[in-house]
Amino acid sequence: MELIRIKWNDFSKVQDEIIATIGQFDGIHTAHRMLIEQTLAESKKKGWKSAIFTFDPHPDFILKKDVSLTYVTPFHEKVELLGQFGLDYMIVIDFDLNIAGMSPKDFVEQILLANHVKEVIVGFDFRFGFKGKGRPSDIGLYSRHQIDFIVMDEQTYQNQKIGTTLIKELLQKGDVKTVKSLLGRYYTIEGEVIRGNQVGRTLHFPTANLKVEQDFAKLLSGVYIVYVYLEKNKYLGVANFGRNPSFNERESMVFETHILDFYGDIYGKYIKVELVNFIRPEIKFPSKEAFVKQLEQDIAVARHFKEEKI
Repeated sequence: MELIRIKWNDFSKVQDEIIATIGQFDGIHTAHRMLIEQTLAESKKKGWKSAIFTFDPHPDFILKKDVSLTYVTPFHEKVELLGQFGLDYMIVIDFDLNIAGMSPKDFVEQILLANHVKEVIVGFDFRFGFKGKGRPSDIGLYSRHQIDFIVMDEQTYQNQKIGTTLIKELLQKGDVKTVKSLLGRYYTIEGEVIRGNQVGRTLHFPTANLKVEQDFAKLLSGVYIVYVYLEKNKYLGVANFGRNPSFNERESMVFETHILDFYGDIYGKYIKVELVNFIRPEIKFPSKEAFVKQLEQDIAVARHFKEEKI
């Protein structure tokens, strides 16, 4: 997959005839996957190259529609996931106020036609151009019917639209099992292991403390069963996300993981942590003995957890 960036007044980048899907694709959830798979199928059938148009940063951040400034899938992870589908192009539009101010007609002419788009596949709620005034049918109109379009039906879960908003709500409730079913994979947090307060080590339960970037979606504080990926190895673990109210309470949230059956110094190393299941809320313990007893129970829960298939 070739990654291409489009900037204001530098729009024309692709010379191949392409069929494309367009959207933010934060999360790359099951509804997104349907759009991508349909794009790939149409590409194979018609002999055109396949492409995905997306935006960076998220338009809602620039337009101040979303003040959280968080992603379900940060940009680097999105590139990695999209690369697994077999698309020919990932075309990233550097979103700014100039792009936001483009009329639907200009968007079609200066971006889609300029990059030899022959057909687009979009979701039922796709909008584009200034203040979202453009509709899928306008693509045919403003391209003088040089671009065909396909609109995919809404995908729902328990009568709610499958989308980034729903996934963020579920993460804030700790419902990572449902998130897995909507993403088609576990929600992942990744980062560099940094030094913590060393309390876990003194209790013989050392933890890997992650330096988590601020753009990860907000998560319910508490204890989770996790899988940890370190240097191509996979481990079971128990992670706590919170402020450590029992010992050396922090002002900001920290993410620390006890990796089961692992012994070694991993400071400075980069790890990925998949959230498998929520165990319990964060608790303030009256003593270290009570803390150790609860952690032993959490580890027992993790070891007996039966992974469910998607």
